[in-house]
Amino acid sequence: METLKNKTAFITGAAGGIGLGMARTFAKAGMNVVISDIQKHQLPVAEAELRAITDNVIALAIDSTNRDSLKQAAARIEQSFGALHVLCNNAGIGGGDKILDTTDKKWRGVMEVNFYGPLNGINQFLPGMLEHGEAGHIVNTSSFSGIQGHGHQSAYGSSKFALVGLSEYLRNDLAGTHIGVSVLCPHVVDTPIIQNLQQKVDEKISTLIADMAVPADTVGQQVMNAILTDEFYIFCDGTHTRKMLEQRCADLLAALDRQF
Repeated sequence: METLKNKTAFITGAAGGIGLGMARTFAKAGMNVVISDIQKHQLPVAEAELRAITDNVIALAIDSTNRDSLKQAAARIEQSFGALHVLCNNAGIGGGDKILDTTDKKWRGVMEVNFYGPLNGINQFLPGMLEHGEAGHIVNTSSFSGIQGHGHQSAYGSSKFALVGLSEYLRNDLAGTHIGVSVLCPHVVDTPIIQNLQQKVDEKISTLIADMAVPADTVGQQVMNAILTDEFYIFCDGTHTRKMLEQRCADLLAALDRQF
């Protein structure tokens, strides 16, 4: 996309954290911004913050796992702003311990939100984005835990790996069209998920997490840049993430070399 001004964006899970960081960035770029979340009490606060930037804001109480709810959102967006140009499937939840310590209910709940939620968004909005013929972009929020398995995040990490795969296949499907695709793979961002994690670890690890955390608005800017340049992978922390990614790539290549 060459410009975002006067275009329309829909962001799920945007009452706070990364989603709200995207929304603020898009609003400052002159976009019409539609945010949604299941946290009804937090939505008005986020909406008021965005209205300090632009009047072209709508806040909707939407559950991305509910296809009828997304259908209603699509109708509201079309009625208020017309065509949708940027879809950010951002809503997600944490969850999962070691595999054998994670309940079936937790597995299914996390997958429903983190994988099927974005898939629902794609199925609802992509046909219209293709039909209207204007440049558009889809951003799926995964995680660096969807690039490399680390720690014991069974359900969460597995759902994010699945979302990276979905995004790669979606990019293949849309090659040659006017719709771009990006997958956001943040490592540590200052969000409620990270803040909750800090409460569960010792002080040393909590301090390390705080030192690594990237502000949500920085991620929003990185997402906007990726949309404008049609960059597929979006990473947010160059130092710590690079070291882990380099080691993963080295391990993969070493395994390949041992076979031949």
